[in-house]
Order: sequence, then C-alpha cells, then structure tokens
Amino acid sequence: MSGPDIDTPRFEVVQIAAWRDGSAALRDRLSDAGWELPPFGAAWCDDDRVACSVRPTRWLLIAPAPASGMTEPTLAERCETLIGDAGAVTDLSAARCAWRISDPDVSRWLAAGCRLDLHPEAFAVGHAAVTLIAQVPVMVVRRASDWLLIAPSSMAEHFDAWLRSARMYSLTGSWTA
Repeated sequence: MSGPDIDTPRFEVVQIAAWRDGSAALRDRLSDAGWELPPFGAAWCDDDRVACSVRPTRWLLIAPAPASGMTEPTLAERCETLIGDAGAVTDLSAARCAWRISDPDVSRWLAAGCRLDLHPEAFAVGHAAVTLIAQVPVMVVRRASDWLLIAPSSMAEHFDAWLRSARMYSLTGSWTA
C-alpha cells in the first residue's frame, strides 16, 4: 500500500477584481504578462500557475511561493503593478492553504465529504468551484495531472487530517487503519 499522493506546496494566492468597465483592460494586462482569465466556473492552468473564476467578475491567481530568503516581488505586488487602475488586488496568501493531489482515484475518495459530482463527465479538466468538503469551504480545481484544493488556513489542520483519513479509507476500507 502506498502513502497518500497529497502534497502541501507553498502557494501565493491573489484575488483580483476589475473596476467598473475595467474588465477588458484587466484581461489585456494580465494576458500580456502570460495569465489568462477564464470564464466563471473554469480554470486556466499552466505548469505551475492557476487562474480560476469561482465568483462572478473575480479571479484567483495562484502561483508557487518564492523560496525562503528570496527578495523578488510577491505575486500581489506584481499584480498591482500589472493591473494598475483597471482593478483591485487582494493578497489572500496568509489566509489560504493549498493541497495538490495526484491520486488517480481522488474524485472517488473526495466524494466521501464533497457535495459536488466530481466524476470526469461532470467535473472535467479545467473546471473550478467552491464547495464544502468535510464542512470546510474548499476551492476545487481539476487540472490535467492533478487536483488543486485551496481552503482557509484557519481550518487547514482539520481539512488536512480529513483528506489523509479519506485517502486511507479508500485504500483500506477503514477510517482507523
């Protein structure tokens, strides 16, 4: 039996929103910087970055956090420079934790606590949504090679324990294995 395929990478998470009549400028500025803003309910993913829309006219941009000791600008600082007067930037990095799951059976074992239908026909690659999983509000993004889950950092310990228990249950049929 292999261990859980659950990774807890360090990500920066930024919410952006266009000012009134600023959506086109916001999209253009981010597109020029290599980010695509998907429609509501969808996600754009490249190798290590994600942009998703789980609220109308708002997007979350997610990128790996720089290594400790690096002095490069944060994602929020880079976005503020890019977006300028077209919208607002809110850094949510300290308020969110991320999990990346590469287990091919993840949709089956997440179903134990999730209110979404995660079957590939219902929740395909590129879909994004917010739902309750184990009574925690979680953003779920289905990527081509893995799943990205983002939850409030205040509930991270509980959610991480639930994820690992659900994964173990899927392997052994027992919550206490």
